[in-house]
Amino acid sequence: MKNWMKYIAVVCLLMFVMPVNAAAAESGSGILTAEKNSVSVALNLPEGKTETITSLRLQLRMTVAGGTVGEPVFHFENAIPGTVKDTIVTQEDAGSYLVDVILSGKKDQDIFKGSEYAKIGTLSFDPVSSEYQVQVEIAGDMSEEGEPSVKYVDSGGNEEMLASLDAPSVLVKNEEKAAEPPKNQAIVGESRLKASAKKGKKNIIFEWTKVEGASGYSLCQHDARTQKDSEIALIDNGDVTAFSGTFRYGTSYAFRIRAYKLEADGSRVYGAYSPIVKATVSPAKVKKFAIKRKTGAKTTFSWKKTAKASGYQICIGKKKNGRYTPLKTIQKGKKTTWSASGLKTDRTYYYKVRAYVKSESGKKVYGDYSAAVALRN
Repeated sequence: MKNWMKYIAVVCLLMFVMPVNAAAAESGSGILTAEKNSVSVALNLPEGKTETITSLRLQLRMTVAGGTVGEPVFHFENAIPGTVKDTIVTQEDAGSYLVDVILSGKKDQDIFKGSEYAKIGTLSFDPVSSEYQVQVEIAGDMSEEGEPSVKYVDSGGNEEMLASLDAPSVLVKNEEKAAEPPKNQAIVGESRLKASAKKGKKNIIFEWTKVEGASGYSLCQHDARTQKDSEIALIDNGDVTAFSGTFRYGTSYAFRIRAYKLEADGSRVYGAYSPIVKATVSPAKVKKFAIKRKTGAKTTFSWKKTAKASGYQICIGKKKNGRYTPLKTIQKGKKTTWSASGLKTDRTYYYKVRAYVKSESGKKVYGDYSAAVALRN
């Protein structure tokens, strides 16, 4: 999540989970308001506390109960100041997303400007089907009564409990039926897509469920920023359910697929897009790995920079083609040397290095190891 954790550690602020509820009840402290294709998130803050609140963390879960929609996006309200304003969206399973929202200011910053009502932002999504039902609820700590509870951090670094919330969810739906297609057109069903990147390679393997009656499939790359899809492959056989494509090393991608049926005039009738899936291509193999031992038993490792690497991992093994264990993780992609003293010298050891990138979920994706280099007594 970018640098919010590092910043909060510096200013000694404690982050926490903060739920909100769907209606402005007298005992509640949050408001979820269903709008077209979105949910507005706001808070009723405790009286006399607004000038001391410096940090909030909010987790929402969006579940697609019917129809098809794209991955949600959270937009902060522009009027709210904050040194850190960050979000991350994680797909838990098909049709379910966890949205983690971080808002934090400096220790003496009044992020709510004395107001007891504050709109935090809006959770929005892009519907694919004309009919859909989306439920937004709280994913957080529960009170002793079994209800989500609101917490905050004040300027003194103290965490305080606010009122428990009831009915902390809201349903967004559109029940308008799509217009009936002409009788000469067939309705095409929705497929399910999987994408997996092969370690050390630039390939991504795609697999999807077969749609009965489909003439073929359109595989697309999805741009989360513009919410647009670009076709990368047109599979003109409805029985084919797999495809392999070549992409860039060290890069994360999002994809979705839709089936189509050919009409008598050669036109295509498309079905709904599948849910979005993501895949991260591992970085390329590290090249020009070398080791030099200097005076005083100081050892320097060096290698050529790998494009788009987030960092590197140096590993050690007793046999050239045996098992290797991590020795040092370099957390900077631009760094290409590491020096150490006191390394084992009781026998010959072998060393390798590999680059890694981070996926959108923060998971490290490693490339292939470099060639092994021996360090002798």
